[in-house]
Amino acid sequence: MLIPVLRQALTLVATLFGHFTKSRRTLWDIFNVAKNNFSSLKIKTMLQIKNNINLFVLISVLFLISCNQSTTSSEKNDKDTTSVVTNSDTSSTLAYDPSMEPLTVGAKFSKKLGDTLNIKMYEFTVKPGESWALHTHPDHTVYVLQGGKMALFIQAKGKQDTLTFPTGIALISGPLSDSGKNIGNTTIKLLVQDIYRPRGK
Repeated sequence: MLIPVLRQALTLVATLFGHFTKSRRTLWDIFNVAKNNFSSLKIKTMLQIKNNINLFVLISVLFLISCNQSTTSSEKNDKDTTSVVTNSDTSSTLAYDPSMEPLTVGAKFSKKLGDTLNIKMYEFTVKPGESWALHTHPDHTVYVLQGGKMALFIQAKGKQDTLTFPTGIALISGPLSDSGKNIGNTTIKLLVQDIYRPRGK
């Protein structure tokens, strides 16, 4: 945008110089030539600015339309939106039992952050010495916000393991039932996403 304006300004200066040297016109004549050339330049510049403004407004409107989605927070959306999906292949998935849901069993340790699209996201926080009862996860992911040491019982294995989870580690797991206890001296904080979805064969 700046190059065409500079080019027109240089052309105007050359035109003024040419008029002045060739015809020995008066200063008033030079002023009229400059006025006409600047008016043309002004009109072109204003049209270019107008087009740029129109383009900016169009892009802004399209952006606002594309972002026009309602957002909800956990305080506004405490309704359970999880739908039960039935699948004839039950060998790779645990039966859904709402009373065994982590947000029900471990309600005092959990803070629901979101519940939409068959995904429940919550923060799970346990202080040293606290334990949580047996509950069932569907497919799920875990991100360790604050690490620590825990004794974890996984029902399918039938045994308890002592695990140390460092801060920043992420885990992805299929369905399982577990319970545990914080046996370390630090508060453990996890970001968990339970994914309620059909499983393929």
